[in-house]
Amino acid sequence: MPIEVANLKLKSIFSDDSQHRYQMSKIWDKNLPQANIITIAPSECHNVVSDLTTNIITNNLHMLGFGGYTMTNLISKIGVDVKKIKNTKDLWNNETNKHILSCAETADKIIVAWGSFAHTRKQFAEREKQVLELLKPYHDKVYQITDGGERKFLHPLTPIVRNGFFLEHMNDFCAI
Repeated sequence: MPIEVANLKLKSIFSDDSQHRYQMSKIWDKNLPQANIITIAPSECHNVVSDLTTNIITNNLHMLGFGGYTMTNLISKIGVDVKKIKNTKDLWNNETNKHILSCAETADKIIVAWGSFAHTRKQFAEREKQVLELLKPYHDKVYQITDGGERKFLHPLTPIVRNGFFLEHMNDFCAI
């Protein structure tokens, strides 16, 4: 009778006041490539409890041969309803950017996965530009989620990629 055993190493890093989650990692095989995936904002779930986005990311990265990932976000403030935001003050800080850079440096691939968020919420267009500027030194390992066809720069919750997304190198950050 075959038996499979998997051990997940889970880790989250928060601000001292617990208002910001700077990164969350899920590692199941440290010998396989590791990803840094950058999404919009952290949910209130972390470590053992996952939300739908985190589950989809975990499943897809496992299917793509990764051994784990660290998730960082455009916004580090926890529990923000991004659809209702009018003011971006205090949604991220210098520490947010330090963690994005630190994770980008150590990742085998960086996956930009915030979708068209900044295109539909203009107050975040500047934040998107900031993060893409931070990633420029790592341009050779920056990827986007696609459907394997024409649709690019997708968020993991996009229905067409939930059960299998493709990673495509982002040759031109200006094309976003």
